[in-house]
Amino acid sequence: MPHRRLGGLAGDRLGRGIGSSVEFEDHRAYQPGDDPRHVDWRAFARTDRLDVRRYREEVSPDLDLVIDTSASMAVTRQKAETARAICTAAASWATHARGRLRVLASGRGGALAPGAEPSFTGASEPLPPVGVRLRSRGMRLVVSDFLRPADHLAELARIADGSAHLFVVQLLAASELDPTPAGAVTLVDVEDGSRVDLQVDAVSIAAYRQRLDRLRDEVVAAALRLGATYSLVTADGFGSVCGQLARQEVLEPA
Repeated sequence: MPHRRLGGLAGDRLGRGIGSSVEFEDHRAYQPGDDPRHVDWRAFARTDRLDVRRYREEVSPDLDLVIDTSASMAVTRQKAETARAICTAAASWATHARGRLRVLASGRGGALAPGAEPSFTGASEPLPPVGVRLRSRGMRLVVSDFLRPADHLAELARIADGSAHLFVVQLLAASELDPTPAGAVTLVDVEDGSRVDLQVDAVSIAAYRQRLDRLRDEVVAAALRLGATYSLVTADGFGSVCGQLARQEVLEPA
């Protein structure tokens, strides 16, 4: 559960506020208009003071999932399938928690219809959804590769603002995490079509890994500063991804 108060419709998940669950929270002095059923009569018999027992609220948590829909999220078939599988699984997670899921495409993509799969064909846009209000005190999940120049702290801060908790999942293909020498190649940017001739050898791979490490460090630092939960996931199939998310405490093992 998040450290900040969780919001949502009435449900069976314990929140951080005061409500009507059976989970005891604390006492407070009786005030005119309080329900007499909540008076702690045993304490009154001992102390001659009227106190009211307060209980934790129960909510159905909201989950807003922000998915990066830039073309780099489909640089391999398995990466795109894993991203879509996370969206589909999030619907199951939300249903299991008796919550409500919305899947929001990054930038101007808007909210996806229930059950619709995201399309990864767009150019790189800012991650925060444009023209869509994120639900207050809900859980938020961001899925992106973060493979673009951006102020990651500023973008994640906009998504985290007003939430109960933010989860940040950085999804990368195996070839992006561990490229292999390929000799002389022409690389084509899947988002803007730009091309570059490159000798993919041990030297260039080492330089690439340094840049990727710096990028990941930036995203991790941004998540930590916001009190978010960060997870690095390799697109090795969804079964493997569930294990990775559980080990990194994004999912609760069943």
